[in-house]
Parts: sequence; structure tokens; C-alpha cells
Amino acid sequence: MAEHTNPEHAEPELNPTVAHERTEEDVRAVTGFGIGLALGIVVVVFAMWGLFQWFYARADRANPPVAPVVLQSGPQLPPEPRLQAQPRIDLKALREGEDHVLNSAAWLDPNRGIARIPIADAIDIVASKGTLKAQPSSDLPDAQGYREIPSVASSGRTLEKISQ
Repeated sequence: MAEHTNPEHAEPELNPTVAHERTEEDVRAVTGFGIGLALGIVVVVFAMWGLFQWFYARADRANPPVAPVVLQSGPQLPPEPRLQAQPRIDLKALREGEDHVLNSAAWLDPNRGIARIPIADAIDIVASKGTLKAQPSSDLPDAQGYREIPSVASSGRTLEKISQ
């Protein structure tokens, strides 16, 4: 019976012609470059810190501190016209007013019999009557049962006849 060996667990053969080249890398040069790079980074960080300190000092000289008398006078309102002081409250009031108009009934002109009804009731009335029929506009010339609309494919440059 032949003995099978696993190539992963086999002893490596010694090959005297294959070797690691120890003369090609210069450990001192690589280490020196790394140390020089680290020192350069430290120098640049401190130079940037000093530059920003100089910027802060220059800005302080250009903008002197505000006098205490000015700080004690309190805030002043800007001149007219002013923007909304509380836009969220104003928007809430606007929406509440719109909801009241949409959901309540009222007479608009009792002499002519014009009233406002809640929108939900108006939708129910229109739905119970059936569909609304589109009427051709009277200001357009007679198109023999067709209407002309911009064509999708032409980006609106030409008109297409559609049956009504």
C-alpha cells in the first residue's frame, strides 16, 4: 500500500539557490525617513498653532470689546418692516382658519342664495351625481370633437389632437 503524504505538512526542501537579499534594503534610511517625517509633522502642527494664535490676536486688535454701557442698554427692535416674530404660531393660526373655512357652512351672499358648505359634503354631493363632464372651451376654435394638447414626445413644441 502506497503511503500518501499531505503537501502542507511536508518538510520544505532546501534550495540553496533561492535566498533573501539582505543587501538591498537600508534599514537606517527607512528608519531615518520615518523619524524625519514624524518630526516634520510635529513642527507643522506647532507652526499652525502659532499661526492661529496670531490670527486670534490680530482679530482682537481689529475688533475692540464692546463698552459695558452698550451691553446694559438692552436689545433694540429693528426698524420697520419687521419679519414675523413667531412664524410657527402664525402658520398654525393660518391653518386653523383654513380648516374652519373648509369644514364649516356659512352664507356668503344670502340675497343671491350663495352658501359655503363643508368640503366633505361637497365631495359627497358631486360623487352622488356622477362624474363631471369636461366641456370644451368656448374661446377655442371648433376642433371637430378634438382638443389639441402639447405632445409629450415634442416637449410641447407641437400639438396633438386628442378625442374629447
